Amino acid sequence: MGQLEFQAIVLAAGKGTRLPEILEGRPKCLLPIGPFPMIWYPLQLLQRHGFTEVIVVVQESEKSEIQQRLERLQLKLKLDYYSIPTDSECGTADSLRLVSDKIKSDVVVLSCDSIIEINLYPLLSKFREKDASVQLLLLESGKDQDVVMPGPKSKYKAEKDIIGYDKATSRVLFMASASDFEETVKLSGHLLRENPDMIISSSMLDAHVYIMKKWVVEYLAVTELLSAVKGELLPHIIKKQLLQPPAVPENDGASEYTAKPKVDDIFQFAVYTEMDKKIDKASVFNKEEKATSHPIRCYAYFADSKAFGLRVNNVRSFLSCNLKIFEIFPGLTGFTERELVSQSSSIKSTQITKCAVGDMTTISEKTSLNQNVIANGCTVQPKTRINNSVLMDGVTVEETVVIDNCIVGEKAVIKSGSVLKNCIIGPHFVVAAGTKKESVYLSNADGFMTID
Repeated sequence: MGQLEFQAIVLAAGKGTRLPEILEGRPKCLLPIGPFPMIWYPLQLLQRHGFTEVIVVVQESEKSEIQQRLERLQLKLKLDYYSIPTDSECGTADSLRLVSDKIKSDVVVLSCDSIIEINLYPLLSKFREKDASVQLLLLESGKDQDVVMPGPKSKYKAEKDIIGYDKATSRVLFMASASDFEETVKLSGHLLRENPDMIISSSMLDAHVYIMKKWVVEYLAVTELLSAVKGELLPHIIKKQLLQPPAVPENDGASEYTAKPKVDDIFQFAVYTEMDKKIDKASVFNKEEKATSHPIRCYAYFADSKAFGLRVNNVRSFLSCNLKIFEIFPGLTGFTERELVSQSSSIKSTQITKCAVGDMTTISEKTSLNQNVIANGCTVQPKTRINNSVLMDGVTVEETVVIDNCIVGEKAVIKSGSVLKNCIIGPHFVVAAGTKKESVYLSNADGFMTID
């Protein structure tokens, strides 16, 4: 199972609207998580599970840079890039619609910002066993709550999904964002009557890992009203489970209706034919309730509670994932901790612990570094102390600098004698010599903001 049965798609066309402080126009999927760009992790996960080809959806203006970066990482994957116009408002469902003509089988869809420790094989097997239309991966949320947020102090409101599911079968019955409601969540009486054992949870994280039947993408191809997978496609399909499908005439397995269906009628695509019934009868996966009960079936797969999983779509999750990289890296990749430090870097410090270091980085002697991610092409000069921080590509840190719990953007320069704590430094920003700042955001775009 894997490449033989499923096609893989990685969605990497997001503009990172929740990460403006550290992106400033750079590709979100190339943000460093440890010594590798974010997109490397879902690609490497697919490679470890036997996939040899992956469709990668990117923005047109970022395609060349992303392609060059991934080529240097020497993945053993054939990557088929599909680019979308940079100025378009293209959601995740839109991206799937654009590549629908390339889809020849059921699909595994991952977001480039899904950093997850998971074995895909049980997930794929459960999809087949349930004969699911869509299966989504759910993990325990709150894995990013143990970091001190850098930058100006503000109230942080965690994103939460409200998911209703049947405890016995794991069938997903309701899905919405908590932000769609004020204080109470209203559920239909029909839903509650039909599913008296439904569990409603707000403590699960949708990992943006979806297994889909081929017909779901075919349906998207003719349904232009759905733009996002999580916010629109999934709730739409889940609701359709509650509707009675139109009758299919008894015949030789053709999927014609008694009445002519609309072009975008979902049941036209999801109809269960006589041939499907024969396959179901012959299948080894026939222990669960018969899939013929309804042509649309959405299920959840619950990861082990100890498994790590984050969607790196804001500053908190970006910092948290990086600071935990030594803890999670072997489980995420199957590699040892040695892979976290590039052999092409020059490290002369004797006081360096729990640090990930990218390619072509120079760390001088007489430096003290603890629990940091220092990306590619950085320079750290003597008599510096850096703790619990992320330095992105091309950062220069001069002598006698102290950095604590900060994110330093690409090609920023921290001049000598500076002391920075809980700060976010934007890309290309130059911090003047002797600067002492705490809990601020320093950027060429917006100057800097301080707390009152």
